[in-house]
Amino acid sequence: MKIKKTYWWIVVTVIGFALACAMKVEADMKENAPLSGVVIVVDPGHGGKDDGARAEGVKEQDINLAISMKLKSALETQGAKVILTRDGAYDLASEGAKNRKKEDMRKRADIINAEPVDLFISVHLNAYANTSIHGAHAFYRKDDVASIELAEEIQKEFNALTGVEKEKKSGDYFILNETNRPGVLVECGFLSNADDREKLCDKGYQTKLADAITRSILSYLHVLTI
Repeated sequence: MKIKKTYWWIVVTVIGFALACAMKVEADMKENAPLSGVVIVVDPGHGGKDDGARAEGVKEQDINLAISMKLKSALETQGAKVILTRDGAYDLASEGAKNRKKEDMRKRADIINAEPVDLFISVHLNAYANTSIHGAHAFYRKDDVASIELAEEIQKEFNALTGVEKEKKSGDYFILNETNRPGVLVECGFLSNADDREKLCDKGYQTKLADAITRSILSYLHVLTI
C-alpha cells in the first residue's frame, strides 16, 4: 500500500515538473518571439446590419471576420498582443444610436488610438461593376510615411500571393483619416469577381492572406519573417 502511494506521488511530481517546464518554455518563447511587446489592432470591417459588399449570397462582413481571426492567430504566434474591434457579427454602435455607422466607426477609431497600440490593420473586401477586376489592395493614410511603408510591404505580399501586379494607394477612409497610429486598410479581393470570391471563401486561402499580412508586419518592423 505504501509502495502504491509512493509510486503515485512520484508520478504526480514528475507530471507537475514537466508541466512547469513546458509553461516556462512557452513563456520564454513568447518573450523572445519577434513581435513580443507589439500591440496590434485587427479591425474586421462592417458587422451587424452592415454587411458591406455582397455577391452570390456571400457577405463581406463574414469573410472579413474569418480573415481577421486567422490574422489574430498568426500574429499571436509571432508574440504580438492582438486586439479585435469585433469578434462576431455585430457593429460597435450602442442601442438607440442616431447614426449607427458613424458611432461604430468612431468607436473603432478610439480603440486604435488608445495606448499602447502600435499599429492596426483594417480588413475589408472590394466590389466593382466590372466583374473582371480582381486582386488585393493596400490603402495607406496620405502623407503618413509609416503607413506608406507598411502598405508597401503588404502590397508586395499581396501581389506575390494573387499574381496580380497592383500598386498601394492613398485611401480617403474614416479609419485612416481619424486614427493616429501607423495602419493600413486592406481590400483582400473582389467579391464581384467569381475567381476572387471563390478563393476568399476558402479557409486555406484566408490563412494565406493572414500569413501574407503577418510577414508584411514582420518585414515592416525589421524582424524575422515567417
